[in-house]
Amino acid sequence: MNQQEIFEYIKKQYPANPERITQNGKQIIIFKNQRNNIPYAIFYQSDKSVMSIMEVQAESDMISNYIEMYHFAPAKYMNQKHWLAVSMDGTVSDSKVLDMLDMSYDIVDEQEECQRNKKWTVG
Repeated sequence: MNQQEIFEYIKKQYPANPERITQNGKQIIIFKNQRNNIPYAIFYQSDKSVMSIMEVQAESDMISNYIEMYHFAPAKYMNQKHWLAVSMDGTVSDSKVLDMLDMSYDIVDEQEECQRNKKWTVG
């Protein structure tokens, strides 16, 4: 699955307009949850090649497991305690790429729900 196919999936699944920034001459594309403006996916080219990388959020207690089991890498741009990098070079199955993207979106969406519940908590 290439980056453009993932962008099409995001457009259908989670309506969002990507934010594009340039850092050190490289373009970084950020997708944020529309309701709470929290990033759930970041795309960029690796330093060593033209391979695309997708950074996504994951449960912090699972990061090391994902890195070990699926050969993901620690995040480069985001907090490594909560984010990991998924190589888009074909070594990760399409279904796992989409699973990781969906999981990241769900984590961000839950953050919105938690914030809303805190506002209404009495005590």
